[in-house]
Amino acid sequence: MEALVAPLERVVEAGEWFVRTPSLRVLYIVTSKVLRLAVLEHLAASELLEPNDCPFFVLEAPMEAGDDGWSLRCEELRADWAALTTAAAKADRHLDPLWPEHAASTDLERFCFELHSALGSCEPTIAGLVLVLAPVWVLDSERWRRDLTALLELPQLRQLRFVIVESELTAGIAVAEALGAAAEIVDTRVDFRALGHEMRARIETMGSIIPGTTGYRLTGGAGPSVLPPPRKGEPPAPSPEQRAEQAAALGISPALLDVEAMHGLQVSILGASAAMAEGDVQRAIESQRRARDFCVTNGLEREAAVSELILGSYSLQSGSTDDAETSFVHARERAVAASLPELAVLAQLSVGSCLLVQRRVDEAIVAYAKAGELGAELGAVMLTIEAQRMCGQLLLSKGRPADAASAFAQALAAADRAGDAAKGSSALAAARALAGLCREHGLIEQAESLEAMIADTGSEPA
Repeated sequence: MEALVAPLERVVEAGEWFVRTPSLRVLYIVTSKVLRLAVLEHLAASELLEPNDCPFFVLEAPMEAGDDGWSLRCEELRADWAALTTAAAKADRHLDPLWPEHAASTDLERFCFELHSALGSCEPTIAGLVLVLAPVWVLDSERWRRDLTALLELPQLRQLRFVIVESELTAGIAVAEALGAAAEIVDTRVDFRALGHEMRARIETMGSIIPGTTGYRLTGGAGPSVLPPPRKGEPPAPSPEQRAEQAAALGISPALLDVEAMHGLQVSILGASAAMAEGDVQRAIESQRRARDFCVTNGLEREAAVSELILGSYSLQSGSTDDAETSFVHARERAVAASLPELAVLAQLSVGSCLLVQRRVDEAIVAYAKAGELGAELGAVMLTIEAQRMCGQLLLSKGRPADAASAFAQALAAADRAGDAAKGSSALAAARALAGLCREHGLIEQAESLEAMIADTGSEPA
């Protein structure tokens, strides 16, 4: 896939150029989120190039709106130095041990002290350090720019070189541009339109192969248009009757042993996904419906339920709410029949969401309540809590506080019964809503009890 390979090739070239060009103080790379980890892996590999004599420290702490992340970057830096000294000792090289922590008035100032200590602890064969600043996200662009500028201007850190990696947004590009020839700026973002065209062409190639094709051509790659002669001693392909016998012995559907049939299913699923990415919803629905029908016909119960759920989501996005609701109901029925509790409750939640999109709020309340009952019956804890919470929120929006309180209480009861299994659920959100209701209706003691429980448990995950 050229649209994915070309950006990574630019990263490799930029990394090698940076290593071989000491006059470059900063390498600035902007990439797409889908490539972020691959970009960091290729940059880390640049450290192994022969001309390089500087260790690379990769720091990924985010820049939050209320937390600049420098304290966490101090810890990342210290951990990287400790790992470097351990590796040096195994190679019979000496590096100074980890220095004492520095006290400072700000986290950024402490980080600068830590960097200065790291530079001072380098052995003579190490020319300096390369700091790869790759925050997972940047929520305060202006502060990020100010902090980067401050780091680059410190004369005590002149031996330090920087690689700045950002995903999608270019918050720090102005810092690199201000350095002129001392900075290299590389754009490695994915051209998603080109990627979509490439994916469609590959899927079309996958769908046009002749029976018996093997190897790379099965995935849409280049290859001969005719089958090679059979290899000497190669056993013949199993007949449908033999596949049926093997499948019966394994307790699976014969379709799972049919390479060509499963390849056709793969083409249908990938084709639907690619069509959605291109915005061709009707083509996506047709392709996904073929996948669903294949799974139903061949007794692939789990796959049929999943395919039906995906088909419903495509229909909903196309605006066909009636078709979407029908698909979600069928997905729930298939999941229940196949003993797939989480999938069954998820399908019922989707019914509620579908009704909500149509502004049929009263029916959506019933659907979410049913999802909660189904989840409690099947033991799907997390989704049970979410269903009851959603039901409570809608009841509250309809001016039915007593019923809403009952729904929130059921969500908390489900979380209490589940214990640790409910960690990470939306139970805290339900508790907050219930506490607000209690306080609004003068039930101060109950509200304070719930608020104390929330404080002891911790904040709700984002």
